[in-house]
Amino acid sequence: MTLLLGLLSCSDYKLGGKNDHPPAPEDSDPHHVDTSVSDTDDSPSETGGVPTGDSGEHPDGRIDVVLIMDVAYSYDCYRVELADRTAELITALFDSGADIAVSIGSYDDYNVEGQWWVAYGGVPFRLEQQLTTDKATALAAAARLEFTWGGDGPGTGYEAILQSMSGRGYDQDCNGTFDSSTDIKPFNASPSDAFGGRTSGSANASVPGTGTQVGVGFRSGSRKVVVLFAENSMRDHAEGNDLPTGACLGAASQTDAVDAMTNADARFLGVNAYEFWDIDTVPQEQLEALATRTSSHIDADGDGAKDDLAVFGGDWDWPTTARLVSAIWDLAD
Repeated sequence: MTLLLGLLSCSDYKLGGKNDHPPAPEDSDPHHVDTSVSDTDDSPSETGGVPTGDSGEHPDGRIDVVLIMDVAYSYDCYRVELADRTAELITALFDSGADIAVSIGSYDDYNVEGQWWVAYGGVPFRLEQQLTTDKATALAAAARLEFTWGGDGPGTGYEAILQSMSGRGYDQDCNGTFDSSTDIKPFNASPSDAFGGRTSGSANASVPGTGTQVGVGFRSGSRKVVVLFAENSMRDHAEGNDLPTGACLGAASQTDAVDAMTNADARFLGVNAYEFWDIDTVPQEQLEALATRTSSHIDADGDGAKDDLAVFGGDWDWPTTARLVSAIWDLAD
């Protein structure tokens, strides 16, 4: 993530709130995230929408939700309570009574030897938990989530979406052998995966409630929603970012991510939690492009019409759990 420490200090912002709030007291907990919604602030946010605690009635039918987390950071005084907030969302989804299954994935960056922008111990995508209908299994995966130092700004969000939807794997040096420090296993091994079928897949048929379809184990006949939580921009040639060369099937682009969601008949929800959202618009623009290109719209402003792009932003915190769940229902309906 891009370092801008010369422009800001931790005391310039109140964590978890809008940036026009007064700075937090010096003795406050620097890692506290305010998840409350003010009873007096009913004005729309910059991305549209009146804050609400009502997550609405869930749609009928199977709903498969893929949560993808950007776990890299650079501005280390901002550390969202990632595991706890993910657990809150998972709990709300399962407790809704919907026929719900959840998968969790995370991403950092490509690990290319000798390149200054590489991940510091991270990987381009990790399937933390394939799709499951078991709440306890999903919560156990959420509890393992944690941030890691991310090096430069852009991360592998496009690759994470592609892998979640296709399960094709990623073989960085195209030698047909899985390397846990650089590569991504296919979900199901096949001659068409990145390893040409020469390495085992990550699919686990014993996971409670999982399906058999590629990607993360989607269930037959399900409505699929991908929710990506971005802490910075996504690595893209169009933004002048370096990408690995020589990988079997290549490194993912925005178009690859869009095509993968389209082929899976999935809808997209973006959450821009980048701490410098007000001076760097790239993450918001990328998330909005993904929503636009996958026809992903929600009723963010509460007017009864699903005509708002399915992207939350204009803050450096997540939306409330209720707003996230409501958006997921809109996309699955």
